[in-house]
Amino acid sequence: MAFELTEYPPRSFCEKYRKFLAPKGSLLPPQQALKNKNLGPAAAETLKKAFKITIKKLRKMRSACAACDKKEGVSLECGECHAVRYCSEGCQQSRLASHRLVCQNLKDELVDQVLECLPSPVTLGPQILRGRRGLVRDWEDWFNNHTHLNDSCISAAQVVYMWWEYTSLPNPGDQELQASLQRIFSNIFSTPLTISLCASWFPGLQPSQRDEAQEFHIHLLGADEPEVKAVEEGIIQIASRTLGRLVVVTLVAPDLAHHPQTLAWSPTNPCLMVPKVKAVAYPGLYHDFWWEHVAVADPTQQVRRPDVALAIHPGVHTDAMMALWRPTLQLLAKECVPLAMTTYNLAEYEQTLEKLSPLGLNIISKGKNPLGSLHAKQTPYEPDHIWAANSYFIAIDNRCAEDKENQGNFF
Repeated sequence: MAFELTEYPPRSFCEKYRKFLAPKGSLLPPQQALKNKNLGPAAAETLKKAFKITIKKLRKMRSACAACDKKEGVSLECGECHAVRYCSEGCQQSRLASHRLVCQNLKDELVDQVLECLPSPVTLGPQILRGRRGLVRDWEDWFNNHTHLNDSCISAAQVVYMWWEYTSLPNPGDQELQASLQRIFSNIFSTPLTISLCASWFPGLQPSQRDEAQEFHIHLLGADEPEVKAVEEGIIQIASRTLGRLVVVTLVAPDLAHHPQTLAWSPTNPCLMVPKVKAVAYPGLYHDFWWEHVAVADPTQQVRRPDVALAIHPGVHTDAMMALWRPTLQLLAKECVPLAMTTYNLAEYEQTLEKLSPLGLNIISKGKNPLGSLHAKQTPYEPDHIWAANSYFIAIDNRCAEDKENQGNFF
């Protein structure tokens, strides 16, 4: 293992200093923030020391040899990304090919980690999201045509630039800081945009103008904190805005039991979170939800069948998770519900396809998600692997009845 994720230093830094650096929600320039008397008489030196400690902790997370995991005598470092270290030239040479594929991503990650120490310099209010409606093609389309975020990143980078001298690191420049802000924002918007984009992966599923009065029902399987947060904070409104219809988002997962606030999002009484978005939550297994609220005969407990189901990072590339997900995959195939799933990285995507192949499912589209998060991070178990939310997608069209004969090994 390259490093262990016991504590994420940038998050700890941000949580500790947020109330001083962003008392009204968005990051202040240094000359304003340092006037806060609660930071003490040596506020500038205090923050410089805090940055130094945080960066030291980040480097310590990558202190083992990236090839052999040796802990002592690891003195060689990649001169480009400064994110991996080696104990010998032999170890470094053995990793040249694999590291070359992720070197730029890891270089970007170090810039992103410094920005993660700081509260956001942009307030994501409704005014930011004004722009063209309809399907979002990619991140350039999102930042430039569907929102005002590109202009906001340009001005926000100037504030971050002022703070960079307190990090004691070389300043990457305005353009790199703007790109870093976009990567971080892409991580916030990736899931709600993927929720709306997944409809386009299935022929005839993308809503048309004549369907505007109808609700679009999507089931989020295996939902956890990121999906709950997107609903609570209203970011989920993006799905309705891009689809052009009222959206009913149903979160289903055993882990929702750890989010008691979702208990109010009743299947029989969906909660209107923001205009044109209703939320439902079920803290349990999907096949139980189906029999209790979709296939149930009691009309007071019954909810509408989903237009599409979306599994965010289900992890079915492993045998253990495939065993847990198999009943759900069977159910959706039998009930002819189109299913999309996303993976964190290429390796997981390829392994997932291998696991799905024997099942004879009708995979009609797959590949790199154009709205997968740009905020890539090094994996904790392999220094030359990176991960990012919703990086790849697989679309399984269960609506084709004739394909049931090909699923003999599945049922």
